[in-house]
Amino acid sequence: MGPGADLFDQIRNGAVELAQNGGVFWKPDYGNFGPHIGFAWDLFGDGKTALRGGYSIGYERNFGNVTFNAIQNPPNYAVVSLVNASVSPSGTGDVPTMPVYTDVAGPLAGTGTKALPAVSQRAIDQNIKTAYAETWNLSIDRSLGKGVFSVGYAGSHGVHLYDIANINPSGGGGVFLGDGTINGYDPGNRLNLQYSNMNFRSDHAYSHYDAMNLKYAVTNLKNKGLNLTANYTWSHSLDNLSSTFTETYGGISGAYQLGYIDGFNPQLNYGNSDFDIRHRLNLAAVWDIPFMKNASSAVARNVLGGWSVGTILNIRSGMPFTIYDCSNATNTGCPTWSGAAVAGVARTGSSAEVSTVANLFNYISLPAGSPYVADTAISLGLPNCTALYHVGCTYTTDGSPYTMRNQYFGPNFWNMDMNFIKNFKLTERFSLQFRGEFYNIFNHSNAYITGLNLDVSSIGTPYIQTEKGGIDGYAGQPNDERRNIQFGLRLQF
Repeated sequence: MGPGADLFDQIRNGAVELAQNGGVFWKPDYGNFGPHIGFAWDLFGDGKTALRGGYSIGYERNFGNVTFNAIQNPPNYAVVSLVNASVSPSGTGDVPTMPVYTDVAGPLAGTGTKALPAVSQRAIDQNIKTAYAETWNLSIDRSLGKGVFSVGYAGSHGVHLYDIANINPSGGGGVFLGDGTINGYDPGNRLNLQYSNMNFRSDHAYSHYDAMNLKYAVTNLKNKGLNLTANYTWSHSLDNLSSTFTETYGGISGAYQLGYIDGFNPQLNYGNSDFDIRHRLNLAAVWDIPFMKNASSAVARNVLGGWSVGTILNIRSGMPFTIYDCSNATNTGCPTWSGAAVAGVARTGSSAEVSTVANLFNYISLPAGSPYVADTAISLGLPNCTALYHVGCTYTTDGSPYTMRNQYFGPNFWNMDMNFIKNFKLTERFSLQFRGEFYNIFNHSNAYITGLNLDVSSIGTPYIQTEKGGIDGYAGQPNDERRNIQFGLRLQF
């Protein structure tokens, strides 16, 4: 960053400096104090009721990709477009023809001139802080018969999380510094005129998480060899960026947006995390079947006795997603569509099979219109935001929950795995175990949001749709939810 009264001036006056001239990737960040403290208290002194709690601060070092991508900066790297005159509508170009080249330099191995355009830059905040998370928890456990019942709370707050933002937007020089514009907007007039988009890596992301957990675990229930654990969690996770590169659940957001929609207003992206799961129920059971285990008949004892069966059932609510409007795309992607502009758009849907296409379902009905949207002009859900390309807007919301990121939720999910185990005693020291493991034993296929069909300005159907069998919501991908069965023998000694 260069000198200046505010951030915009500092970007205008900024420059790339080599290390030998005082340039740094980032300055050392000392004083990262990370305490961890916990306690356990036998409340009544009888060993049946325990109160536990803890608090900690943990740090996450900046990862190599953030700095390694600086190799793509000039003078080492640039993208130049050369026009072939023979196919140009105007008949003019940079090279007369463009055959198949045998030289790895392509047309650059010939002669001619071409002005080097402003290129993009991977810039790093030299004052970046180390990301950290504060976590805390409190739980109470009570012994009930052969089991233990627990009620717990867990919380977390992410601070200085690593992010990406475009701080050199198209037209930013006119909006933020008052430069001259053409018809009120000049896309080439940027804050820093040496570069085009500036991929700035900094620490402005943050997160909040709260969860309640109910758990019951019992061993050898009714002396029948049954061990059971049941967990239910209610949680809510919020953030303004769920991952540095926006490679979110199923890659859905990554197809429409990189980093923040507005690099100077990170809080605009604040909403439900991409991995926000409100309800989750897990049931795990292992049963050492007692029947025939001690039968007098050796055949019955060895063939029918000694079996165990185990299962894990996972049920959870749907994951959130965003509906976008790419008709008002910015330098970093597509803004959020305002469902608030149209009444009656549900936050969750119910699937009704589309008879003409296998495994494709209508999930959320969008309003009629062309293209199925009543008014895309306020796509950000910010009614007073009228500036072209939404650069320099004063952001206010209309109070509707639909204007925020990740306000829609996909279908619920469930899956069950099981195993069957038989132990054979060979000698005093050796035994043989036969295992049969069944993943997705019911061959159940869940429905996922079709993540590449969330742009209301271009979708071909008035529905947000789901598809069964895709990987993380991508239609047509190989099926990852088929039943899988494997058998094994294990020698134990």
